[in-house]
Amino acid sequence: MKREFRPLNMFAEQTDELKRLIEEHPDYKIIVCVASEVVSEEEGSWYAPSLSFRLGEILDIEQDINDEKIYTDRDDFEEDVRYCFECDDSIPEDISEEEFDKLVEKEMQKYEPYWKDVIVIYADI
Repeated sequence: MKREFRPLNMFAEQTDELKRLIEEHPDYKIIVCVASEVVSEEEGSWYAPSLSFRLGEILDIEQDINDEKIYTDRDDFEEDVRYCFECDDSIPEDISEEEFDKLVEKEMQKYEPYWKDVIVIYADI
């Protein structure tokens, strides 16, 4: 029995979407976010068949909130800022919620200039 093979053409649509985003936003940097299931400790390349593309942001600065994390979500970053402040012994325990929120807002403002628009390629299995 002779088997016929047909191309899947599964990336044509995905590639068109990426091309469109690049054409509409030519000065945006392109970043790749890879799901942890895609990577392995072994050497070699890993294939991530599920790709999606979106406009997003990245915090493009060294920071000491969580130096092991790359932030692509402002809410996630704010949550970590709040956690750091909650654990900070130099902040009085009896600080009001309003004052605490102002401290967080002031810290967030320091990082505002470093949020950069990007095209994000998400790779998953």
